[in-house]
Amino acid sequence: MIQVAKIINTHGLKGECKLYLLTDDPAHRFETGRTLYLNEETPLKVLRFRMQKGLGYAFFEGIDSIEKAEALKGDGLFIPIEELPKTNENEFYYHELNGCQVFNEEGENLGKVVDLLETGANLVLRVKGTEGGFLLPFVDAFIVDVDVPEKRITIKEMAGLR
Repeated sequence: MIQVAKIINTHGLKGECKLYLLTDDPAHRFETGRTLYLNEETPLKVLRFRMQKGLGYAFFEGIDSIEKAEALKGDGLFIPIEELPKTNENEFYYHELNGCQVFNEEGENLGKVVDLLETGANLVLRVKGTEGGFLLPFVDAFIVDVDVPEKRITIKEMAGLR
């Protein structure tokens, strides 16, 4: 399961939930009739969804009062991984990169991806190894190969990288 939102508050008295979105496609993820999973377990059907000032607002089936919505505060909304659209070659979801082992071209294990940082210009991987950590720009100049099933990234190690 992949988290697509977190319920951060209620809105109004009729059960509308205020959402902090963790998806790049909220219109699709929260379309009317879609089933999401509360804390990866309980199915919730979307009745209505709207955006306002960067936050999502949704009504869910069975949540028709402020008291019921209040009980959901802090809970996550998830979708099955299988529902994610397929990526093109050389495109990856963050969850596919997180946890990958990073190797240089000589086969030396440099560490594990523990975090992903968006810089605006490009994605940066935080790699933690036995000798400390380093930041790895996720750009063609460094990345030789990404093997998602094997959770392995091979890089061209340049002087001063770590």
